[in-house]
Amino acid sequence: MRIRHSLKSLIPVILMLASARTAHAQGGPPMPGMASPGMPTAGAQQVPGSYGMYPSQSPYQGMFQQTYEQNGTWFQNTVSGFGAANNPHEWFVNLDYTKTFNSKLHGLVGAPNVQTYSQQNDPDSNGISPGLSFYNYFDAANASIIPQLVTNGIRLSGGFWNADGSGFLYSGGYQFEGTSTFDPRANVFGSRLSQAGTLQAQIDTGITGSQTFNLGNQTDLNLVQNNILAPGVVFDSADEVRYGIFGTTFQILDRTLLNLYGLPTTDGKTESIMGGETSPYDLNYVLSQSINTGGVNAAWAFSPIYDNDNVKVRPIFGGRYFRIDEQFGFQGASTLLAYDGGDADADTPENAKVFPPGTGVVPTTPVATTYTTVYPNATSNIVYSYINSQVVSNLSGPELGFQYELGRTTGIQVTGSSRVAMMFNQEQLRMSGDNIGNFMGTELATPDPITGETVSTNMYNTDTSQGPSLNAFSANASSTHLSPLFEQSFNAQVPIFDRVPVLRDMWQLENAKLSLGWTFLAIGQVSDPNNSIVYDSSPTTGDFLHYQSARNSFYQNTLNIGVNWSY
Repeated sequence: MRIRHSLKSLIPVILMLASARTAHAQGGPPMPGMASPGMPTAGAQQVPGSYGMYPSQSPYQGMFQQTYEQNGTWFQNTVSGFGAANNPHEWFVNLDYTKTFNSKLHGLVGAPNVQTYSQQNDPDSNGISPGLSFYNYFDAANASIIPQLVTNGIRLSGGFWNADGSGFLYSGGYQFEGTSTFDPRANVFGSRLSQAGTLQAQIDTGITGSQTFNLGNQTDLNLVQNNILAPGVVFDSADEVRYGIFGTTFQILDRTLLNLYGLPTTDGKTESIMGGETSPYDLNYVLSQSINTGGVNAAWAFSPIYDNDNVKVRPIFGGRYFRIDEQFGFQGASTLLAYDGGDADADTPENAKVFPPGTGVVPTTPVATTYTTVYPNATSNIVYSYINSQVVSNLSGPELGFQYELGRTTGIQVTGSSRVAMMFNQEQLRMSGDNIGNFMGTELATPDPITGETVSTNMYNTDTSQGPSLNAFSANASSTHLSPLFEQSFNAQVPIFDRVPVLRDMWQLENAKLSLGWTFLAIGQVSDPNNSIVYDSSPTTGDFLHYQSARNSFYQNTLNIGVNWSY
């Protein structure tokens, strides 16, 4: 059926009449003072939350308006929108992988201002071995010798911006535990020929054969620990025992024992020992640093105090929690052997290790060092020592600073913040260890009238084959103090995913940007797990290692890469 165009205008009228309804057009607003009873006045609302006939606020005007003056000119920001479809916030979130470079430990591993091992064994200061003064002779090491510790982690951050430029910011991250070690024994053997190559060259007078030299899963170190100097084994002082292709007792010791490092300790109760003593470690000496950190922070960002087309600066205020769990470790092993190689002079004590066995190169003939036992009746001729020191810092407090944005959100944008805080730092220090002290002892001018020994030590039996010795110790300490904090960060959001094949088709990366950044964190007054140790040890007189907090600055440099989403 066709309907003429002239009838189209009649259809609404016909439908209205058929439904018996009346249509009213809205009249103009009533004049002041002429409102009829029951008629709503301008601006009145009939139902709370609804608009009256003549509302003073139109639903079609701007939802937010801000008027401000800049350089003599007035500007107005207007945000339009109404209803459930409107989003008054600009949300953003970042998910990043982080790599953190942590600060090093501080202080000497041992007591400062203690006579060196060389001084102990050279009372006349005329040199122990002429021409070999370049050897360190078991010098003490500084904790900073441990390579810088790098840890990996994850961080989630984000927030939202309001229409007036204010907003909310949050961040939370965790750096998984990592460990860095200094192992001088591994460093020495890492630059040498393999064990098999060394033995083959030694047997073949320097010529390495083409056939494989099989050691049968045995090593020099295993033979020293489990055969030559094992608990209950009488030391082969005559060098008569031979261990197959490995050679005699002294040949194995020549290749195995190294001039590593020493550990100096003081003894406040033994007046005859001036300046303390240094213990030598010739089998093993390992220093380690472990750390894991994490924290959260939240802050309110106020409206920008500076705002132009490309730069925004906002003051921020909030709170932060941060946790540092840092550990220092020492593992050492030393033989209770004295050796001199025939170079010790008249003033050298009989129990001294005065010449480094081995030359650092592949020997064609043994060094022929003479070895003697310091304690012939010792249960074990190897001293195993260790220290585990842990500092846990829980920091919390208010922070303030500035947040800034450079560039536009539609292109490459750089954001950053500078923050300072005064943190309440609650610290817990825990330490345990065994066999720390001068186990080599001091040579006596005359034998002890009771024991007949010519060496006096300030330690009990060092044997740990049946568990901790009587030299074992533990210590705890705690403190609460203020620690200043400073953080500087920069982060760049780069819109690159929509330009990379495959990635641009992933719905997860829709409206996403590549996030790249750097954060520097500095916290003052944090206890150091090594530098806080007082290396005072004389178990026989009741002196053991204990804590006296030494606080330093803690630093972290963190690089991050991840994804930024805005919506």
